Order: sequence, then C-alpha cells, then structure tokens
Amino acid sequence: MILIRDVFDRAVDTILGARTVYIMGLRSCAPLAEFLNFYLNMVRDNVVLLNTTSISETFEQMIRINEKDCFIGISFPRYSMRTLKALEFASDRNAKVLSITDNDHSPMCLYSYCNLFAKSDMVSIVDSLVAPLSIINALVVALCLKAPEAVRNNLETLEEAWSNYQVYLNDEINFIDDEPMLDYSLTRDLLKKD
Repeated sequence: MILIRDVFDRAVDTILGARTVYIMGLRSCAPLAEFLNFYLNMVRDNVVLLNTTSISETFEQMIRINEKDCFIGISFPRYSMRTLKALEFASDRNAKVLSITDNDHSPMCLYSYCNLFAKSDMVSIVDSLVAPLSIINALVVALCLKAPEAVRNNLETLEEAWSNYQVYLNDEINFIDDEPMLDYSLTRDLLKKD
C-alpha cells in the first residue's frame, strides 16, 4: 500500500532532482500553474511554464524534454485535452510525469507516475481552487525545507535586486530633507469632503 506521504515525498524529490521542470495548467488551472512556477523559480533554476493554448507550440516548447526532466500537469474536470496530450508527450519522452488532479479516475493518471489529488468542486460556474492551491503550497514549503541553502541564496539575490531596482513601494519613497515625496493630495481632498 502506497501512503499519501510517500507519494508527496516522491513528488518533492522528483522536482528537486530534475534538470528542468515543465509546468502546464490551462484555463481555470492557469493561475495554479503560474503560482507554482513563480515559487519554484525561487527554489530552483530551469523552470518552464508552458502557457500556450496551441498544442503544436506546446510540443515546440517541450522539444528537449527527456528522462532527466520533470513534467507537472495540472487539470481538473473538465479535463484539458491539451494538458493531457502534453503529459502523454512527456511520458513518451521518458520524463518523470507528475499530475495534480482530482482523483485516480482522472485521465491525467494515465501518463503520470506520481499523482497528487485535491478536490476541485464546482460551485455554480466557478471552480474552487482552494484544495489544489493548498497542495501546491505544501509542495513549495516542502521543497524549501529540503533545499534551504539554495532558497536562501536565491532570496538574498532577489532581495538585493528588489532593493536596487525599487520593486516595492517602501523602496520607492525618495526622501528629501527627511520628507517623503509622495503625492497625498488626492487623499487629503477626499478626506476634506467627508
């Protein structure tokens, strides 16, 4: 009997050990794929987000995938045929294929050797992505715990870039004579009206 923890640990080790990690999630799963891509780039290098809706362009982006690589496919009902075909291609090229999907009856499991399951119930026309996002969040945390030195180095580099290139608002306040140079006139005008 395979324990859920064992599957999860296998997914973490596969992602850390891969030369390149390819991620694909389309339509309502696109935000999940983008979230995973954003944080995996903080943990490791060589992360590729496949963000096209053209199946031929997907294969062109994956042309170098092989047994040293990992492919993560994210899909929930109604399952994306483009994501499924990309999983099949990755599997045919002997890449280690992971899926994040809803259950073991998902077609994503046909090509994946490691499946992480999360419920994605539809409420009205809106897919609930809370459970899949929790799985992805847990993956990122586990990856950070297994590769703390790489994460620390990457974050230090990012912090320096964010500071040098004023990425965040608190860095964008320029002080002259100890007074911040921000235009609060609109706020003051709104407050005066009340």
